[in-house]
Formats: sequence, structure tokens, C-alpha cells
Amino acid sequence: MRKSIKLVAVTLVGGLALAACGSSSSTAPAASSASAAASSSSSPAPAASSAPAGSSAAASSVAPSSVAASAGGSGPAGDAGLKTTISILAPSYTDTSKSDWEAIIKGYNAKYPNVTVKLQIASWTGFTDVVQTRIQGNDTPDILNDNNFADSAKAKLLYPITDVMSPATFATIVPSLAANGKGTDGTQWAAPDIASARIMLYNTALFAQAKITAAPKTWDELLADSKKIAALGNGISGYGMPMGKEEAQVESSLWIWGNKGDWLSGTSIKANSDANIAAFNEMKTFVEAKATQPNPGSSNRQDVADLFNQGKLGMYVTQPGLVADMVKKFPNIKWALAPVPSKDGATPVALGVTDFILAFNNKDASRKAATKAFLDYFYLPDVYNKWSAATGLLPVTTGAIKLQQAATPANKPFYDALPTVRYLPQGNPKWSALQDALQANGGGIATSDGKTTLDAIQAQVDAAG
Repeated sequence: MRKSIKLVAVTLVGGLALAACGSSSSTAPAASSASAAASSSSSPAPAASSAPAGSSAAASSVAPSSVAASAGGSGPAGDAGLKTTISILAPSYTDTSKSDWEAIIKGYNAKYPNVTVKLQIASWTGFTDVVQTRIQGNDTPDILNDNNFADSAKAKLLYPITDVMSPATFATIVPSLAANGKGTDGTQWAAPDIASARIMLYNTALFAQAKITAAPKTWDELLADSKKIAALGNGISGYGMPMGKEEAQVESSLWIWGNKGDWLSGTSIKANSDANIAAFNEMKTFVEAKATQPNPGSSNRQDVADLFNQGKLGMYVTQPGLVADMVKKFPNIKWALAPVPSKDGATPVALGVTDFILAFNNKDASRKAATKAFLDYFYLPDVYNKWSAATGLLPVTTGAIKLQQAATPANKPFYDALPTVRYLPQGNPKWSALQDALQANGGGIATSDGKTTLDAIQAQVDAAG
């Protein structure tokens, strides 16, 4: 989801969904023994779209500090009289996520020395369960970094995010990305904090060995090229299709969009439409032809990325964080990026992703004021740019986009994809039910046909009400 910087002033189609946003494989570091404990939940189960694989959960409490040295950022002086405790729950994007947040908290406490900030970092794998545990335990964080907001908004648990951000802060976010944080009621419930696009990554060395001269544009070309790469033997697979419980909603969306399908009919979920069934049957064709990696029905995104990084996979749909991780750890892999193939080769297919900042209404005026002060600090240019760059994904503010596009030219294809990306319908209150159903049953396409698989998904959505 990136475009050359015309994207800043230009309209980006829609607003980003993460998938997740998602990001590179990561492990949340353990809390330091010096930290006072915040509530620490650690149950596993994936979040939506853009979610990276992580492992442990970590909680810490960063006590107020009167140090004058800020962790970064200028801006107005803080209110030393503001005295309260707020909590933050955030996912692990990389192995520095905990320290990245702690640096922000340190800078915030230089301005607001009497606000204690409790921090919990949890793996993306299981993040939804961690959030639900906090909600069900009446222990909602003041600030949540997540890839979904519709359920909490529907349950009236949130402040409109513009109630806890100054207008000047909110205005720094690219409008089309900000629009993805609106609910179906038109309320701005969330603000994007990170963005990503999903496009195709391919191994140019394997392409050369298989005598393939260009990236495929149509499904027929994708199938033919995948078969040629698989025929190289030595455990090499053609196309990576992660339809496991982490991101089946992402992979399957790219296929249905490539057949001009959609998950929605008006505002209702219509998973088993004719166009969607045809797209799933095409996926089934790839599985039956052994053009995918083994066990596509249970493979998660990191499983596929690992195969690619080992030189055992020809191509898969990726995002900036995974590319950055590959370049850092596997410099010998020869690679290039290309648009995602579609049925006719002319329909643009790319997934846009945003993760979000949400603010829970904990019915405490002091906590609300401290939350607003924290978010205004978080989005300060030098604070936010450093944090967003560390995720390996794409920023959402105009200033950070300019800086990071210049600093990471390898991400240009992701920016270039932004004008044509589509987004998961995260503002729809029924999206969570569809995502759950896709994660639970989408992998069934490995053993069943498209209609059987999507009928089961639709039935689960309907049963959720």
C-alpha cells in the first residue's frame, strides 16, 4: 500500500485495513525484572489482516520520570499537575517493539512526570484473545494498538478517537488512511498508526532456473509458472498460499478480488457469492496441481515466508516488514516485487492494511486527558517517525511518509500499489464474524471445493448474528 509520494496529497483509494496490518516475524521481549507488573494476559489466537507472528507476551509499568531529556519530540510543555495512571496494550511488530514503546513513554513522562503508564506487549498470534480477556475482565486499556475496532465501537466501549487527539494531530494523517478508521455509522472510532500493502514477491533465481522471463499477470500464467518452479524438485514449491488460521482472510480476499468478487453485498456479508466460489475453486485448482507449498490449508504467513527465505518457494504475497526481515537475515536471496495476478490480468489486485490506535472510554476525566496528551505526543513527527520506521511497515502521516520513502527506496513498489489497493471491511460490524469464519474454515479449500468451503463460512457468519 504505497505510492510514490503523490500519495501524500493524493487520494488513496479507500482506507487501509493490516491486516495488519501486519508485519515481520517477531518475538515480544520479556518484561524487565525492574518493571512493576501491569496486568499480563498471554493467550494465543491470531488477529486480523496485517498481523505478524510473535511469541511471548510482555507487560511492564513505566513509572513517571522527572528527567528533562525527552526520548524524542518537541511540542508544548506538558502539564506537571496531571496525575493519573493509564495503560497501553500493543502487539509485537519486531523484537524491539517493547523498547520502542518504552522510549516513547520515557519522552512522554519528561513532559508529564506524574502520569504512570503501564505497558503490555503481546504477540500478534493470540492478540485477539488477549484483548478479549482484558475487556471481559473489565480491565480495558486506555490505548489499544490493534487491527480491528468494529466490535468495540459497536459495544460502545470507545471514545471517538478525535475526542482524544487534537485536530492538529489528526490532520497529519493521510485522509484516505484515516477514513479506514471510520465505522459504518460515520464516526471516526480509530486512527491508523501504521500501514502496509500486500503485493507479490518472487525469487528471480528460481524464475531463471525455470526459464520464466517475467512475473505472471493472470491466474493461468501464475499456475503455469508455479508448476514450472515446482518441477525444479529439491523440495521447491511454486506459489505460497497461506490459508491457515492467521491470515486466511488476507489470502482469500486477494483471490476473490482477482475475480471481481467481494465479501459484501450492500452492508451484508455474502461470502458464498458465485464470483467468490469461482475464486475459491481456482485456489483449489492450484492445490490439486501441487502448485502450492505442502499443507496450504494449515500454513500461516510466516511458514510461507520461511520457505521463501530458504530458497524453497517461487513466489508469495508479502508486505514491507517481511521483505525488510528477509533482506536483513537472508541477503543471498535474489528477489523482485510485482503486482498480484488476477484472473484476467487487467484487474488491479493489492491489499491495503492499516492497524489502528483505539481509546477505551474508562469514564475517568484524568485518564482521558492523559490519553489525549499521550496520543498528541506519539504522533509528533520525530517521535512517530522513529517508531513507525522500527516496525518495518509504512507510516501514515504525510511527514513520515516523505522521510521514510526517501530512506527506504526498496519499498517504492509498495507505495506505488497504494492507489489501487482495496481494504478489508473492518468498519463493518459483521467483519469480525467473517474473519473468524475465514480463519477457522478457509483452509478447508485444501480438501473441499469452493462452494462447500464458503457455505460453511457463510453459515458461521449467519450463526454469529
